[in-house]
Amino acid sequence: MREFFSNLGRRIRTGLIGRYGIDEFSRFLMILGIVFLFLGIIRPLQFLAIPAWILVIYAYYRCFSKNIVKRSNERDRYLRITGKFKGKFSVYGRMWKERKTHKYYRCSVCRTMVRVPRGKGKIAITCPKCRNEFIKTT
Repeated sequence: MREFFSNLGRRIRTGLIGRYGIDEFSRFLMILGIVFLFLGIIRPLQFLAIPAWILVIYAYYRCFSKNIVKRSNERDRYLRITGKFKGKFSVYGRMWKERKTHKYYRCSVCRTMVRVPRGKGKIAITCPKCRNEFIKTT
């Protein structure tokens, strides 16, 4: 019996060689599945229990999959989609942090956010992307 437990760790490690493992997309699926499971406890939302189990099982399937190319393509697609949202929210977070020292304006031509220091009065702002010039008060 003692020999069984001493070799168990080695057998688990060798069994996991060549598997994909956990990545950002698997974590997202697992967290979403757990949230759906907890919401499924509520009587009117019991229909969420089935998608919750599907998400959790798929997350585990991804972790133990040997098709690494397909799993990394799924991860890349997930990161591309979430990158768009993270980029937008990071700009708004930076705007909130710098609200006392800088002001942000959007270029009317290319819609790029331009940062200018506060307290300079009326200034001409040149967009770094399209070179459009507009006058604003800081």
